[in-house]
Amino acid sequence: MVPLSKKLRQDWAPILFFGLVVAAKSYYLIVYFSSSPGLWQLLGSIGHLDEYGRGAAFFLTDRLSFVLYYVTALAFDALVLLSFIGRVEAKQRPEGFWENIYPLITVFLPVTGFTLLFIPEVRQIVPGYSETTLALLHQVSPLYPFYLTLGGTLIGFAGAGLSIWAISYLRWSFGLRTAVRDLVTGGPYRWTRHPLYAGEIVHIFGIAVLSGTPVGLYLFAVALTLQLGRARIEERKFLRTVPEYAEYRRTTGFLWPRLRRMR
Repeated sequence: MVPLSKKLRQDWAPILFFGLVVAAKSYYLIVYFSSSPGLWQLLGSIGHLDEYGRGAAFFLTDRLSFVLYYVTALAFDALVLLSFIGRVEAKQRPEGFWENIYPLITVFLPVTGFTLLFIPEVRQIVPGYSETTLALLHQVSPLYPFYLTLGGTLIGFAGAGLSIWAISYLRWSFGLRTAVRDLVTGGPYRWTRHPLYAGEIVHIFGIAVLSGTPVGLYLFAVALTLQLGRARIEERKFLRTVPEYAEYRRTTGFLWPRLRRMR
């Protein structure tokens, strides 16, 4: 186990970043609950929501699904922070731009982009969907904003849940930069080599849907491209340095399981 002082010297930037993310999200969650008396009122009347009108059930479903997703995302960020604090020393350290800097870009660029996108002052100047697209969505259902919010929340929740499952097995072998620690083959890693990246991709797509703007989808496309490149770089390093990785690669899927393997 690496001494904590050494970890703080080596990884002070990601530890500080995720520490601030966890603190900010926790504060926002506390503020949200303390400033939502209507939500608490509906929760206290869960058995007879009809008294508040047809929209009460939609509102409560929307808010609870958002809170569930938000808490799940917060739990993932907390696990990432703990993994940085408790992780083991790398057997093969990252080398060069593609193993040191590029993986950080794949993380911080989407996080920064979507954080800015959800700031009210920024959203006011970001173009939304075209009138044609909005009219089409309205024809599908007048309640399309609710369904978009609910769909994005559930997709994001599923992605965050998969990421938490993956990182709970990765644990002290987790890292942002491309380093070789222990080869993890348990849990979701039994069937696929990159379940954490798969979860992050699904998670980001959910956020893109929640953003309600085509810019969110453009950011998702950029994030997807970056994550796929990051996974390929990681695989090349493991193939060079871990003899058993070639066999592990042959029997597992890249982002999703091989059906024959699961059977």
